[in-house]
Amino acid sequence: MLASLTILLGIGYLYFVGKINFNPPVVVFEEKPEFIGSNTNINFKVVDDKPGINNVQVYIIQNEKNIKVLDDSNLPPKLKEKEYSLHIDARKYGLKEGKAQLSIIVSDGSLLKNTQNYITDVKIDLTPPSLSVLSSPASIMNGGTGFVFYRTSSDVVKTGVKVGELEYRCFNGIVSNKNIYGCAFPYPYYWKKKKPIIVFAVDKAGNKVSHTVMYYFKRKKYRTSVINLTKDFIESKVKPLSDRDISDPAELFRYVNVEIRKRNEETIHQITSKVSIIKPLFKTRFLQLRNSVMLGGFADYRKYRLNGRIIPGADAYHKGMDFASIKNAPVEAAEDGKVVFTGFLGIYGNTVIVEHGFGVFTLYSHLSEIDVNVGDMVSRGTQIGLTDTTGLAKGDHLHFAVLVQGLEVHPIEWLDKKWLKSRFLNEYKKIKELYGG
Repeated sequence: MLASLTILLGIGYLYFVGKINFNPPVVVFEEKPEFIGSNTNINFKVVDDKPGINNVQVYIIQNEKNIKVLDDSNLPPKLKEKEYSLHIDARKYGLKEGKAQLSIIVSDGSLLKNTQNYITDVKIDLTPPSLSVLSSPASIMNGGTGFVFYRTSSDVVKTGVKVGELEYRCFNGIVSNKNIYGCAFPYPYYWKKKKPIIVFAVDKAGNKVSHTVMYYFKRKKYRTSVINLTKDFIESKVKPLSDRDISDPAELFRYVNVEIRKRNEETIHQITSKVSIIKPLFKTRFLQLRNSVMLGGFADYRKYRLNGRIIPGADAYHKGMDFASIKNAPVEAAEDGKVVFTGFLGIYGNTVIVEHGFGVFTLYSHLSEIDVNVGDMVSRGTQIGLTDTTGLAKGDHLHFAVLVQGLEVHPIEWLDKKWLKSRFLNEYKKIKELYGG
């Protein structure tokens, strides 16, 4: 009787600690794989509460061949969960196009060695998608905007354009044919050398195709200037923008002009990176502030001087163009679009951001009042506010910026009817005639 009780207690203990367990481990996919190609990532995790995972193996089965792609047996005891990200090159394993199976075998550490064998059908696909570039920029400058149109096969799941190490989205739905993609993309103003521009497309199996765009790089030299500051300006304009109590005027300006500016621009870049309008709404050049003169140029590299000395570490790029007219001049929407931001934005003061489609946005800053709301659809010439000196502005003016997929570009191109027509509008018209508007 005592022996039986001891055995039962022992079994109960083993069950309690999980050494005796009847539940096999669980396999959970981030996304169930359907295809395996030359560049496929398979993400999954295995879970076992008691007593924990003991061994994980992954096989690809094709034509009665079991090809092992993972054998993970060196696991710590009582491991309840582990995530895997497998990169598989089907060519490396000698797989052929056609049907196959993915098998994930997971066993736990119990005395019963509970095992889960998850098997799912997959298709081996080694054929990359097709990609044909229909239109691309013949030339582009640092700080400029480029446009590209191209056609892909219908199996594409990711596509876009890479400019150097930066990657930008391209969009279908711009014409009737859903295999036609296009986008506007920025070429950073701070690059001084030519970088590769590559259009790419990836299919469901991870197969990738790319096309290098041939173009002429026009290097533009931007201005460097020194701006003189006064203690009155720092006290009246800079100090109210700071969230820190900094007594030294030079350090206060440096903090606001660098740190606060950085936060404000991060907000701007986040807003203008989210493309909600695919088709371009712009049909002609953008409007400049009426009867205005330019006070500050795009990508000017500015240094700042106080009491005859340059403030170290306070330098900044001017990422728009400053236009001045009469005091409290009416500010009009540069083109048709949707208002995506209104409000006070630190050094930029009262600000409006309008989305014009195709990844293009305009920004209007230092306003005295704002006459539109987020979500409003505005037409070219609609009054959106009045100029003023809100934010870090020395005098009444409009800071006007154009952003493409989250990066400032030179507005001078967008204010030029000839440039927009030759670089974009004529090409877009041809694409619509060929593939349906």
